[in-house]
Amino acid sequence: MISDPAAPTGAPQTSGTFSRRTAAIVGGVVLLAVVVGVTLGVVLTTSRGGALGAAAEYVPGDAVMYFEARLDLPGSQRDALRAILERFPAVDPDDVLGVALADTLDEALADGDAPFDYSTDIAPWFDGRVALAVVDYPMIMDPMIMDPMSMELPSVLAMVGVRDQAGAAVLGDTLRAEAELKGVTLSSSEHRGVTIWSLDVEPSPFMPMSVGFAYAVTADQLLLANGADEIEAALDVHADDGASLADTDAVSELVAGLADDRVALMTVHTAALLEDLQAAMATQQPEMAEALSGYLDGLPPYSATSVRFEDDAVVIDGVSGVGEGALAQTNSRRDLAARVPGDAILFADQPDLGASLEQGITTFVTAFAAGPMGPDAQEMLDQVESALGADLSDFVSWIGDGAVVAGWDGTQPYGGLVLQAEDPDAAARRLGQLSALAELASQDLSSGVDVVTETFQDTEVTTISTSGSMSGVVVEYAIDDDVALIGFGDRFVRGVLALDAANSLAASGRFTDAIDRFGGDDNAGVLWLDLAGLREAFESVMGEVPDDTYLSDVQPNLEPLDYVVGVTRVEGEQTISRGALVLR
Repeated sequence: MISDPAAPTGAPQTSGTFSRRTAAIVGGVVLLAVVVGVTLGVVLTTSRGGALGAAAEYVPGDAVMYFEARLDLPGSQRDALRAILERFPAVDPDDVLGVALADTLDEALADGDAPFDYSTDIAPWFDGRVALAVVDYPMIMDPMIMDPMSMELPSVLAMVGVRDQAGAAVLGDTLRAEAELKGVTLSSSEHRGVTIWSLDVEPSPFMPMSVGFAYAVTADQLLLANGADEIEAALDVHADDGASLADTDAVSELVAGLADDRVALMTVHTAALLEDLQAAMATQQPEMAEALSGYLDGLPPYSATSVRFEDDAVVIDGVSGVGEGALAQTNSRRDLAARVPGDAILFADQPDLGASLEQGITTFVTAFAAGPMGPDAQEMLDQVESALGADLSDFVSWIGDGAVVAGWDGTQPYGGLVLQAEDPDAAARRLGQLSALAELASQDLSSGVDVVTETFQDTEVTTISTSGSMSGVVVEYAIDDDVALIGFGDRFVRGVLALDAANSLAASGRFTDAIDRFGGDDNAGVLWLDLAGLREAFESVMGEVPDDTYLSDVQPNLEPLDYVVGVTRVEGEQTISRGALVLR
């Protein structure tokens, strides 16, 4: 732990050199603060924002996106991060969490001719929090008719936590003095008793859009934005109770469901993004905008996501409202993992997948027909559906729960779908229609298409393969009782049909323990990615290593990676998602 140096009190001394490297460093002050905040472990001042950091009090409640990082590693986070880092031979936790990183950055700043260093000029006033907000995000749907001279950039506000306003102001004075030595002048203005320093860049043929930079130092934040107007707006939000993101009840309710000990938090105002998107689309393609609105309006208006450390995992927690319509989610217990080989590297399932697919296809077809191609689009869709013998949505309407699977069987990869058939007859009919099309194509010997149906494990398996220019493409399907299996390659379907339940993914304690830990088997969706299995598959493909570099330097730092897991659950009026990178 470094003891904080005293904040500089004298007038800033300038070096007289403002190289390109220095300019880049000046622009990256916030990034430097982010990186080195982990090193210092400074004590934070109390935030008035409760669950959200103090920076959120400067952000309007309808901001599109807000991100904050807790680089002081609060609560248990420092010990948990150390436990994680200790698993990797290439990492020295003391270098990451101790003073060595600060020393390294001080040396880098000195090499870059910077007129400041971290330990003396940033550490004394930095409180360990940084934040970034995208206040609005202008949408342009048709870039071909865009007027570059009137193009709007997103309003962006960056915030660095301040515990010593005078110290932060000194750094600003230093940087302005350096800029002025090179003929770059920042002008000052006052707003709500705060001095705002701004640099405006006039539009030019090389940069037609209006750009700028401004900053201000308040009692608790260093504010940086792409214009003085954005700084003034942030100060207004901070002064007016009830206007900020920190005072927005819908956001506070979501954040309350996340752990207090976290290193990062992000909120997204999905409704605001969609409103801007639909407004922009309505001016150019109103029919498509109307077609999409019913589907997109089902998204929850806000979501919040946090990142935190456990001793053996990097955990990402997400919370949002419950979607509506086709986007509504429900919990259920599914047995699809029992139909999947235990060596599956990727497994992801979802209840009532068919309804989501059906609504998605219906929305796409409607939007495509209403799009810029007009009648030609509808004619194309009619031809496709005529060839298939049914509406596109009918080809998925029979699907209930569904899962996607991929893996490595020791010699080659496999992949496919496991789909619960709510109507097995409809499933057989729809898959048979696709097979009939393939058989029709196979009548043309030059097509290289071959269709073969045979019995395996008392179940009919249809194999559609190609040769010639499409050599190696194989798709298989089978219907086993009320489960449809669709495989890509010639291993998946037969492997599932011959699978002993004791060797399935559902019988793997490693898989079931992970699901129980992060949400339980009564859920609205699961994601499983076996990183250890992926590494082993890669190593088997790689064969004999030509030198010892991989074995000595790479493999030991890959071995701690165990798996990625995610479980989504609906709890009351909220959808809770918990995901993690888990280490051995």
